Amino acid sequence: MNIARIRLLGSTYVGLFGITNDTLSFVPPSIEDRAVKTLEETLNTKVVKANLYGSSLLSVFAKMNNKYVYLPSFIPPKEFETIEREIKVKLIHTENALGNMIEINDTGAAVSKTLQKKAVDEIKKTGLKVTQTNIAKTDIVGSCIVATNKGFLVNPNISKEEALVLEEIFGVKGGSSTANTGDTFIRNSVIANTKGIIMGENTSPYEINRIEDALMGTEE
Repeated sequence: MNIARIRLLGSTYVGLFGITNDTLSFVPPSIEDRAVKTLEETLNTKVVKANLYGSSLLSVFAKMNNKYVYLPSFIPPKEFETIEREIKVKLIHTENALGNMIEINDTGAAVSKTLQKKAVDEIKKTGLKVTQTNIAKTDIVGSCIVATNKGFLVNPNISKEEALVLEEIFGVKGGSSTANTGDTFIRNSVIANTKGIIMGENTSPYEINRIEDALMGTEE
């Protein structure tokens, strides 16, 4: 698996600025060309520049698998058109920052218990196996998990019972780690698909090993 430690927009919290699947990645227009090349080579995807809701914090608002990108329904039309040119869009009726509330792969979705029923039902209609759960004593589950079709990475404060729930949701095994030398909200510091991992520049060698094992589905 390809691995790169970088900064995006001067920040080590690289996970905030990008979403990806196995063929396509979105990043803000302000991302440096050198960083775009690193993303292309590491994740082996096409990289498209786009803002969401006028913000560079793409993963706070959106999540993506190989079928759809999931966005809150209040997205401005011009931003919607940019995204829809590349991948099918599912608009979810919520006033929440959706990316903080959910994590998905092609099999299932872990969804915060605070997300409204209408939004949960809309996600279910896309064919995903949806389970509402909180993780590691927090309801912002989308910040605590990075899931691919090969494995998942999760906040290290997770319980054994919660880990088993995630295995059932995503249909793969996973593991826990921090990133950026201690960040437990792992999605803030990691972008990943089945081919590569982008992580914050401050991620330690020990964390790199744990993150790779988790996302390969091989962590013991």
